[in-house]
Amino acid sequence: MARIQALLLSLLCLIFLQVSDVLASPAQTPLLQTSGNGSRASNGDVTSYLSAHNTVRAKHHAVALKWNNNLAAAAQKWADKCVFKHSGGTLGPFGENLAAGAPASGYHIANAVQSWANEAPQYDPKHPVPSHFTQMVWKATTEVGCAVNTCSNIFPKIPGGAAYYVCEYYPQGNVIGHFPQNVEV
Repeated sequence: MARIQALLLSLLCLIFLQVSDVLASPAQTPLLQTSGNGSRASNGDVTSYLSAHNTVRAKHHAVALKWNNNLAAAAQKWADKCVFKHSGGTLGPFGENLAAGAPASGYHIANAVQSWANEAPQYDPKHPVPSHFTQMVWKATTEVGCAVNTCSNIFPKIPGGAAYYVCEYYPQGNVIGHFPQNVEV
């Protein structure tokens, strides 16, 4: 009897660990995917997102990010709503950056990422405040997935709509109390 109980306990522990791993890892989170890259991003777009991020991250001694299709799918889900506000964690335990520019045809990946990098001078290590910049260079973050959508409601008076960029990051950054070890200026 004790042997059966021990076996059942081991089996329950194994099931718990597997479920915990699935819930904790965005790489295994089942999300709707819209292409081979998670969002509607082409392979060239993925390269552009990673290159733009990693160029900035290298200047702040952060490791290069890797693309995560499920983060990209979450980003696409939010971009498709055309609501220019943060998701507030509704997509998962991810960090998030948003940018919008118009006209959509003239606002590209490099513009969005540069807008986040341009927040760097506002960062004060003595009084750290979460920002798009700090999320982008957060050292503990290792994965990113991004998406874009053209939205007519963000800047409604500009013909052609706005390009609305959303990037999701894992592990999330901007954790209060952890800025000194994660943001290097």
